Amino acid sequence: MVAILLVVLGHWLVAVVAVEDGRFVATQLLAVEPWTRWLTWVWQVMPLFFLVGGRVNAGSLQRALDRDDPWWWWVRRRARRLLRPMVPLLALWVLLAPALELLGLGAAGIERATEVAFMPLWFLVVYTLVILLAPITWWLHRRAGWWVVVAGVALVAVIDALVTTGVPLVGVVNHLLVFAIAHQVGYLWADERLPVGARGLLLTAAGVAWALLLVTIADYPVSMVGVEGPADSNATPPSLALVALTMAQTGLLLALRGPADRWLHRSALSWAAVATIGSAIITIFLWHMSAMVVAASATHLAGWWPDVSPTSAGWWALRPLWVLVCSVALLPMVLATRRTERVGEPSAGGVIPTVLGAAAAAGGLYVILETGLYDPARVLRAPLAALVLLLAGLILLGSLGSGSARTEGRER
Repeated sequence: MVAILLVVLGHWLVAVVAVEDGRFVATQLLAVEPWTRWLTWVWQVMPLFFLVGGRVNAGSLQRALDRDDPWWWWVRRRARRLLRPMVPLLALWVLLAPALELLGLGAAGIERATEVAFMPLWFLVVYTLVILLAPITWWLHRRAGWWVVVAGVALVAVIDALVTTGVPLVGVVNHLLVFAIAHQVGYLWADERLPVGARGLLLTAAGVAWALLLVTIADYPVSMVGVEGPADSNATPPSLALVALTMAQTGLLLALRGPADRWLHRSALSWAAVATIGSAIITIFLWHMSAMVVAASATHLAGWWPDVSPTSAGWWALRPLWVLVCSVALLPMVLATRRTERVGEPSAGGVIPTVLGAAAAAGGLYVILETGLYDPARVLRAPLAALVLLLAGLILLGSLGSGSARTEGRER
Protein backbone atom coordinates (compact mmCIF):
# COMPACT_ATOMS: atom_id res chain seq x y z
CA MET A 1 0.00 0.00 0.00
CA VAL A 2 2.79 2.43 0.93
CA ALA A 3 4.53 1.68 -2.39
CA ILE A 4 1.44 2.61 -4.40
CA LEU A 5 0.89 5.81 -2.40
CA LEU A 6 4.51 6.83 -2.97
CA VAL A 7 4.04 6.31 -6.71
CA VAL A 8 0.92 8.49 -6.65
CA LEU A 9 2.71 11.23 -4.71
CA GLY A 10 5.74 11.00 -6.98
CA HIS A 11 3.66 11.39 -10.15
CA TRP A 12 1.97 14.48 -8.76
CA LEU A 13 5.21 16.05 -7.51
CA VAL A 14 7.17 15.70 -10.76
CA ALA A 15 4.40 17.02 -13.00
CA VAL A 16 5.32 20.33 -14.62
CA VAL A 17 2.15 21.94 -15.98
CA ALA A 18 1.92 25.28 -17.74
CA VAL A 19 -0.52 26.94 -20.15
CA GLU A 20 0.58 28.61 -23.37
CA ASP A 21 -1.93 30.06 -25.85
CA GLY A 22 -4.79 28.37 -24.01
CA ARG A 23 -3.35 24.86 -24.13
CA PHE A 24 -1.48 22.65 -21.74
CA VAL A 25 2.28 22.39 -21.94
CA ALA A 26 2.96 19.49 -19.61
CA THR A 27 6.21 17.68 -19.00
CA GLN A 28 8.20 16.15 -16.13
CA LEU A 29 10.53 17.63 -13.59
CA LEU A 30 12.93 14.84 -14.61
CA ALA A 31 13.13 16.27 -18.11
CA VAL A 32 13.52 19.88 -16.94
CA GLU A 33 15.99 19.27 -14.10
CA PRO A 34 18.23 16.25 -14.85
CA TRP A 35 19.63 16.16 -11.29
CA THR A 36 16.22 15.06 -10.02
CA ARG A 37 16.64 11.72 -11.79
CA TRP A 38 18.71 10.55 -8.82
CA LEU A 39 15.59 10.99 -6.67
CA THR A 40 13.88 8.22 -8.65
CA TRP A 41 16.06 5.77 -6.73
CA VAL A 42 13.76 6.54 -3.81
CA TRP A 43 10.47 7.14 -5.63
CA GLN A 44 10.53 4.19 -8.03
CA VAL A 45 8.91 1.66 -5.72
CA MET A 46 6.69 -0.32 -8.09
CA PRO A 47 8.98 -3.38 -7.75
CA LEU A 48 7.95 -3.50 -4.08
CA PHE A 49 4.32 -3.97 -5.11
CA PHE A 50 5.30 -7.03 -7.13
CA LEU A 51 7.49 -8.25 -4.27
CA VAL A 52 4.63 -8.04 -1.77
CA GLY A 53 2.31 -9.49 -4.41
CA GLY A 54 4.60 -12.51 -4.73
CA ARG A 55 4.56 -13.06 -0.98
CA VAL A 56 0.76 -12.84 -0.82
CA ASN A 57 0.17 -14.89 -3.96
CA ALA A 58 2.48 -17.66 -2.70
CA GLY A 59 0.27 -18.32 0.30
CA SER A 60 -2.98 -17.77 -1.60
CA LEU A 61 -2.07 -20.06 -4.49
CA GLN A 62 -0.73 -22.81 -2.23
CA ARG A 63 -3.90 -22.76 -0.11
CA ALA A 64 -5.98 -23.01 -3.29
CA LEU A 65 -3.94 -25.99 -4.47
CA ASP A 66 -4.20 -27.62 -1.05
CA ARG A 67 -8.00 -27.36 -1.37
CA ASP A 68 -7.72 -29.01 -4.80
CA ASP A 69 -9.01 -25.88 -6.49
CA PRO A 70 -7.91 -25.80 -10.15
CA TRP A 71 -5.11 -23.32 -10.86
CA TRP A 72 -7.19 -21.54 -13.46
CA TRP A 73 -9.85 -20.77 -10.84
CA TRP A 74 -7.25 -19.01 -8.72
CA VAL A 75 -6.05 -17.01 -11.77
CA ARG A 76 -9.62 -15.92 -12.55
CA ARG A 77 -10.22 -14.74 -9.00
CA ARG A 78 -7.02 -12.69 -8.95
CA ALA A 79 -7.48 -11.26 -12.45
CA ARG A 80 -11.09 -10.37 -11.72
CA ARG A 81 -10.23 -8.21 -8.71
CA LEU A 82 -7.32 -6.62 -10.56
CA LEU A 83 -9.14 -5.67 -13.76
CA ARG A 84 -12.63 -4.69 -12.60
CA PRO A 85 -11.56 -1.30 -11.14
CA MET A 86 -10.30 -0.34 -14.60
CA VAL A 87 -13.72 -0.67 -16.27
CA PRO A 88 -15.29 2.64 -15.14
CA LEU A 89 -12.06 4.52 -15.91
CA LEU A 90 -11.98 3.11 -19.42
CA ALA A 91 -15.69 3.76 -20.00
CA LEU A 92 -15.38 7.36 -18.80
CA TRP A 93 -12.51 8.30 -21.09
CA VAL A 94 -13.89 6.46 -24.13
CA LEU A 95 -17.00 8.67 -23.86
CA LEU A 96 -15.28 11.79 -22.55
CA ALA A 97 -12.64 12.15 -25.28
CA PRO A 98 -15.07 12.69 -28.21
CA ALA A 99 -17.28 14.83 -25.96
CA LEU A 100 -14.34 17.14 -25.27
CA GLU A 101 -13.78 17.38 -29.01
CA LEU A 102 -17.39 18.48 -29.52
CA LEU A 103 -16.88 21.12 -26.82
CA GLY A 104 -14.02 22.58 -28.84
CA LEU A 105 -10.95 21.23 -27.08
CA GLY A 106 -8.13 20.67 -29.54
CA ALA A 107 -7.03 17.20 -30.58
CA ALA A 108 -3.55 17.66 -29.11
CA GLY A 109 -4.99 18.54 -25.71
CA ILE A 110 -7.33 15.53 -25.71
CA GLU A 111 -4.56 13.17 -26.76
CA ARG A 112 -2.35 14.50 -23.98
CA ALA A 113 -5.11 14.23 -21.38
CA THR A 114 -5.91 10.61 -22.27
CA GLU A 115 -2.22 9.72 -22.38
CA VAL A 116 -1.69 11.10 -18.88
CA ALA A 117 -4.88 9.58 -17.48
CA PHE A 118 -4.08 6.11 -18.82
CA MET A 119 -0.40 6.08 -17.86
CA PRO A 120 -0.96 3.97 -14.68
CA LEU A 121 -2.62 1.17 -16.65
CA TRP A 122 0.72 -0.30 -17.78
CA PHE A 123 0.76 -1.92 -14.35
CA LEU A 124 -2.40 -3.91 -15.17
CA VAL A 125 -0.82 -5.34 -18.32
CA VAL A 126 2.24 -6.62 -16.48
CA TYR A 127 0.49 -7.82 -13.34
CA THR A 128 -2.22 -9.64 -15.30
CA LEU A 129 0.50 -11.64 -17.08
CA VAL A 130 2.33 -12.23 -13.78
CA ILE A 131 -0.89 -13.66 -12.32
CA LEU A 132 -1.47 -15.83 -15.39
CA LEU A 133 2.06 -17.23 -15.11
CA ALA A 134 1.98 -17.59 -11.31
CA PRO A 135 1.05 -21.30 -11.29
CA ILE A 136 4.12 -21.96 -13.46
CA THR A 137 6.47 -19.64 -11.57
CA TRP A 138 5.29 -21.10 -8.24
CA TRP A 139 5.97 -24.61 -9.54
CA LEU A 140 9.45 -23.51 -10.62
CA HIS A 141 10.07 -21.89 -7.26
CA ARG A 142 9.17 -25.06 -5.37
CA ARG A 143 11.75 -26.97 -7.38
CA ALA A 144 14.55 -24.49 -8.01
CA GLY A 145 14.16 -21.66 -5.48
CA TRP A 146 16.89 -19.04 -5.85
CA TRP A 147 18.02 -20.46 -9.19
CA VAL A 148 14.85 -19.15 -10.85
CA VAL A 149 15.81 -15.62 -9.79
CA VAL A 150 19.41 -16.12 -10.93
CA ALA A 151 18.24 -17.33 -14.33
CA GLY A 152 15.87 -14.38 -14.63
CA VAL A 153 18.62 -11.87 -13.80
CA ALA A 154 20.92 -13.47 -16.36
CA LEU A 155 18.20 -13.23 -19.01
CA VAL A 156 17.63 -9.55 -18.19
CA ALA A 157 21.36 -8.93 -18.67
CA VAL A 158 21.26 -10.64 -22.07
CA ILE A 159 18.27 -8.58 -23.16
CA ASP A 160 19.98 -5.39 -21.96
CA ALA A 161 22.93 -6.25 -24.18
CA LEU A 162 20.64 -6.85 -27.16
CA VAL A 163 18.87 -3.54 -26.57
CA THR A 164 22.23 -1.76 -26.44
CA THR A 165 23.25 -3.25 -29.79
CA GLY A 166 20.01 -2.01 -31.35
CA VAL A 167 17.99 -5.23 -31.64
CA PRO A 168 14.39 -4.02 -32.05
CA LEU A 169 11.45 -5.00 -29.82
CA VAL A 170 13.42 -7.38 -27.59
CA GLY A 171 13.29 -4.87 -24.72
CA VAL A 172 9.54 -5.49 -24.41
CA VAL A 173 10.35 -8.80 -22.72
CA ASN A 174 11.98 -6.98 -19.82
CA HIS A 175 8.72 -5.19 -19.02
CA LEU A 176 7.46 -8.55 -17.81
CA LEU A 177 10.71 -10.19 -16.77
CA VAL A 178 12.06 -7.52 -14.41
CA PHE A 179 8.85 -7.30 -12.40
CA ALA A 180 8.38 -11.07 -12.52
CA ILE A 181 11.77 -11.35 -10.79
CA ALA A 182 10.48 -9.11 -7.98
CA HIS A 183 7.40 -11.33 -7.75
CA GLN A 184 9.64 -14.41 -7.59
CA VAL A 185 11.65 -12.87 -4.74
CA GLY A 186 8.32 -12.48 -2.96
CA TYR A 187 8.02 -16.28 -3.06
CA LEU A 188 11.38 -16.50 -1.30
CA TRP A 189 10.14 -14.05 1.31
CA ALA A 190 7.05 -16.19 1.87
CA ASP A 191 9.33 -19.19 2.47
CA GLU A 192 11.41 -17.13 4.94
CA ARG A 193 14.51 -17.49 2.78
CA LEU A 194 15.46 -13.80 2.83
CA PRO A 195 17.49 -11.95 5.49
CA VAL A 196 15.28 -10.04 7.93
CA GLY A 197 15.89 -7.29 10.45
CA ALA A 198 19.25 -5.55 10.36
CA ARG A 199 20.63 -8.25 8.05
CA GLY A 200 18.33 -6.91 5.36
CA LEU A 201 20.45 -3.78 5.22
CA LEU A 202 23.28 -5.87 3.81
CA LEU A 203 21.01 -6.68 0.88
CA THR A 204 20.25 -2.97 0.55
CA ALA A 205 23.93 -2.04 0.51
CA ALA A 206 24.68 -4.69 -2.10
CA GLY A 207 21.79 -3.52 -4.30
CA VAL A 208 22.82 0.14 -4.13
CA ALA A 209 26.46 -0.74 -4.89
CA TRP A 210 25.36 -2.86 -7.85
CA ALA A 211 23.17 -0.06 -9.23
CA LEU A 212 25.97 2.49 -8.83
CA LEU A 213 28.39 0.23 -10.69
CA LEU A 214 25.92 -0.15 -13.55
CA VAL A 215 25.36 3.61 -13.78
CA THR A 216 28.96 4.75 -13.38
CA ILE A 217 30.87 1.97 -15.14
CA ALA A 218 28.44 0.18 -17.45
CA ASP A 219 26.87 3.46 -18.68
CA TYR A 220 23.30 2.65 -17.58
CA PRO A 221 20.98 5.69 -17.27
CA VAL A 222 20.45 7.30 -13.86
CA SER A 223 16.66 7.54 -13.90
CA MET A 224 14.68 4.56 -12.62
CA VAL A 225 11.45 5.83 -14.20
CA GLY A 226 10.63 6.90 -17.74
CA VAL A 227 11.77 10.38 -18.76
CA GLU A 228 9.86 12.32 -21.39
CA GLY A 229 11.82 13.23 -24.49
CA PRO A 230 14.94 11.56 -25.87
CA ALA A 231 16.58 10.78 -22.50
CA ASP A 232 17.08 7.08 -21.71
CA SER A 233 15.94 5.50 -18.47
CA ASN A 234 16.04 2.17 -16.66
CA ALA A 235 12.27 1.81 -17.06
CA THR A 236 11.91 2.10 -20.85
CA PRO A 237 12.60 -0.72 -21.11
CA PRO A 238 13.23 -2.00 -17.57
CA SER A 239 16.87 -2.93 -17.11
CA LEU A 240 19.33 -4.69 -14.82
CA ALA A 241 19.67 -1.44 -12.85
CA LEU A 242 16.00 -1.72 -11.89
CA VAL A 243 16.69 -5.28 -10.68
CA ALA A 244 19.52 -3.89 -8.54
CA LEU A 245 17.16 -1.27 -7.13
CA THR A 246 14.64 -4.02 -6.37
CA MET A 247 17.34 -5.82 -4.39
CA ALA A 248 18.14 -2.67 -2.41
CA GLN A 249 14.49 -1.90 -1.66
CA THR A 250 13.79 -5.51 -0.68
CA GLY A 251 16.50 -5.38 1.96
CA LEU A 252 15.20 -2.09 3.32
CA LEU A 253 11.64 -3.42 3.47
CA LEU A 254 12.76 -6.51 5.38
CA ALA A 255 14.76 -4.35 7.80
CA LEU A 256 11.85 -2.01 8.51
CA ARG A 257 9.00 -4.52 8.57
CA GLY A 258 9.41 -5.46 12.22
CA PRO A 259 9.40 -1.89 13.59
CA ALA A 260 6.52 -0.97 11.26
CA ASP A 261 4.41 -3.91 12.46
CA ARG A 262 5.05 -3.01 16.11
CA TRP A 263 4.07 0.60 15.47
CA LEU A 264 0.84 -0.42 13.73
CA HIS A 265 -0.11 -2.82 16.53
CA ARG A 266 0.22 0.00 19.06
CA SER A 267 -2.11 2.29 17.12
CA ALA A 268 -5.70 1.32 16.34
CA LEU A 269 -6.05 4.51 14.29
CA SER A 270 -3.12 3.50 12.09
CA TRP A 271 -4.63 0.07 11.45
CA ALA A 272 -7.96 1.69 10.54
CA ALA A 273 -6.22 4.00 8.06
CA VAL A 274 -4.32 1.09 6.51
CA ALA A 275 -7.51 -0.96 6.19
CA THR A 276 -9.49 1.92 4.68
CA ILE A 277 -6.87 2.94 2.13
CA GLY A 278 -5.87 -0.67 1.39
CA SER A 279 -9.43 -1.59 0.43
CA ALA A 280 -9.32 0.96 -2.40
CA ILE A 281 -5.63 1.02 -3.28
CA ILE A 282 -6.02 -0.20 -6.89
CA THR A 283 -8.76 2.39 -7.46
CA ILE A 284 -6.54 5.13 -6.03
CA PHE A 285 -3.69 4.11 -8.29
CA LEU A 286 -5.77 3.87 -11.47
CA TRP A 287 -7.55 7.20 -10.99
CA HIS A 288 -4.77 9.40 -9.61
CA MET A 289 -3.60 10.68 -12.99
CA SER A 290 -7.17 11.44 -14.07
CA ALA A 291 -7.43 13.46 -10.86
CA MET A 292 -4.31 15.35 -11.89
CA VAL A 293 -5.85 16.15 -15.28
CA VAL A 294 -8.92 17.53 -13.50
CA ALA A 295 -6.77 19.50 -11.07
CA ALA A 296 -4.73 21.01 -13.90
CA SER A 297 -7.85 21.89 -15.90
CA ALA A 298 -9.59 23.47 -12.92
CA THR A 299 -6.62 25.60 -11.88
CA HIS A 300 -4.32 26.25 -14.82
CA LEU A 301 -6.82 26.61 -17.66
CA ALA A 302 -9.13 28.65 -15.45
CA GLY A 303 -6.26 31.01 -14.67
CA TRP A 304 -6.43 30.38 -10.92
CA TRP A 305 -2.94 28.96 -10.56
CA PRO A 306 -0.13 31.46 -9.85
CA ASP A 307 2.07 32.16 -12.84
CA VAL A 308 5.40 30.88 -11.57
CA SER A 309 8.37 29.59 -13.50
CA PRO A 310 8.66 25.79 -13.36
CA THR A 311 11.22 24.59 -10.79
CA SER A 312 11.63 28.11 -9.32
CA ALA A 313 11.47 28.64 -5.56
CA GLY A 314 7.84 29.69 -5.92
CA TRP A 315 7.06 26.54 -7.89
CA TRP A 316 8.56 24.34 -5.17
CA ALA A 317 6.69 26.28 -2.47
CA LEU A 318 3.40 25.54 -4.25
CA ARG A 319 4.01 21.77 -4.47
CA PRO A 320 2.15 20.99 -1.22
CA LEU A 321 -0.87 22.97 -2.45
CA TRP A 322 -0.70 21.15 -5.79
CA VAL A 323 -0.74 17.77 -4.03
CA LEU A 324 -3.71 18.92 -1.94
CA VAL A 325 -5.66 20.01 -5.03
CA CYS A 326 -4.95 16.68 -6.75
CA SER A 327 -6.05 14.82 -3.60
CA VAL A 328 -9.32 16.76 -3.47
CA ALA A 329 -9.95 15.91 -7.13
CA LEU A 330 -9.18 12.24 -6.51
CA LEU A 331 -11.44 11.76 -3.49
CA PRO A 332 -14.84 11.78 -5.28
CA MET A 333 -13.47 9.51 -8.01
CA VAL A 334 -12.41 6.93 -5.43
CA LEU A 335 -15.65 7.19 -3.45
CA ALA A 336 -17.68 6.71 -6.64
CA THR A 337 -15.77 3.68 -7.95
CA ARG A 338 -14.12 1.91 -5.00
CA ARG A 339 -16.86 -0.74 -4.87
CA THR A 340 -15.44 -2.25 -8.04
CA GLU A 341 -12.72 -3.78 -5.85
CA ARG A 342 -15.34 -5.65 -3.81
CA VAL A 343 -16.12 -8.54 -6.09
CA GLY A 344 -17.48 -12.03 -5.72
CA GLU A 345 -15.92 -15.05 -7.32
CA PRO A 346 -16.42 -15.62 -11.07
CA SER A 347 -19.34 -17.92 -11.74
CA ALA A 348 -17.82 -19.96 -14.57
CA GLY A 349 -14.55 -20.65 -16.28
CA GLY A 350 -12.05 -23.17 -17.53
CA VAL A 351 -8.48 -23.38 -18.70
CA ILE A 352 -9.05 -22.04 -22.21
CA PRO A 353 -11.32 -19.08 -21.28
CA THR A 354 -8.94 -18.13 -18.47
CA VAL A 355 -5.75 -18.21 -20.55
CA LEU A 356 -7.34 -16.55 -23.57
CA GLY A 357 -9.09 -14.00 -21.37
CA ALA A 358 -5.94 -12.92 -19.53
CA ALA A 359 -3.91 -12.78 -22.75
CA ALA A 360 -6.63 -10.82 -24.59
CA ALA A 361 -7.15 -8.35 -21.75
CA ALA A 362 -3.42 -7.71 -21.38
CA GLY A 363 -2.91 -7.53 -25.16
CA GLY A 364 -5.82 -5.18 -25.80
CA LEU A 365 -4.78 -2.87 -23.00
CA TYR A 366 -1.17 -2.90 -24.20
CA VAL A 367 -2.23 -1.80 -27.70
CA ILE A 368 -4.38 0.99 -26.24
CA LEU A 369 -1.44 2.27 -24.20
CA GLU A 370 0.94 2.07 -27.17
CA THR A 371 -1.33 3.68 -29.77
CA GLY A 372 -3.37 5.98 -27.55
CA LEU A 373 -7.03 5.96 -26.61
CA TYR A 374 -7.89 9.00 -28.75
CA ASP A 375 -6.90 9.79 -32.31
CA PRO A 376 -8.96 12.16 -34.49
CA ALA A 377 -7.91 10.18 -37.58
CA ARG A 378 -9.67 7.01 -36.37
CA VAL A 379 -13.27 5.99 -36.88
CA LEU A 380 -15.10 7.00 -33.67
CA ARG A 381 -11.70 8.36 -32.52
CA ALA A 382 -10.92 5.18 -30.54
CA PRO A 383 -8.79 2.05 -31.19
CA LEU A 384 -11.82 -0.15 -31.83
CA ALA A 385 -9.94 -3.42 -32.45
CA ALA A 386 -7.96 -3.06 -29.21
CA LEU A 387 -11.10 -2.15 -27.26
CA VAL A 388 -12.91 -5.21 -28.64
CA LEU A 389 -9.95 -7.42 -27.71
CA LEU A 390 -9.88 -5.98 -24.20
CA LEU A 391 -13.63 -6.36 -23.80
CA ALA A 392 -13.45 -9.97 -24.97
CA GLY A 393 -10.75 -10.67 -22.42
CA LEU A 394 -12.78 -9.13 -19.60
CA ILE A 395 -15.83 -11.18 -20.59
CA LEU A 396 -13.83 -14.41 -20.76
CA LEU A 397 -12.40 -13.73 -17.31
CA GLY A 398 -15.80 -12.88 -15.87
CA SER A 399 -14.56 -9.43 -14.90
CA LEU A 400 -17.71 -7.59 -15.97
CA GLY A 401 -20.35 -9.58 -14.10
CA SER A 402 -21.12 -9.44 -10.40
CA GLY A 403 -19.94 -13.01 -9.82
CA SER A 404 -21.28 -15.48 -7.29
CA ALA A 405 -22.40 -14.57 -3.82
CA ARG A 406 -19.25 -15.95 -2.27
CA THR A 407 -16.56 -13.35 -1.63
CA GLU A 408 -12.90 -13.46 -2.33
CA GLY A 409 -12.15 -13.57 1.37
CA ARG A 410 -11.99 -17.36 1.08
CA GLU A 411 -8.84 -17.24 -1.01
CA ARG A 412 -6.79 -14.82 1.04
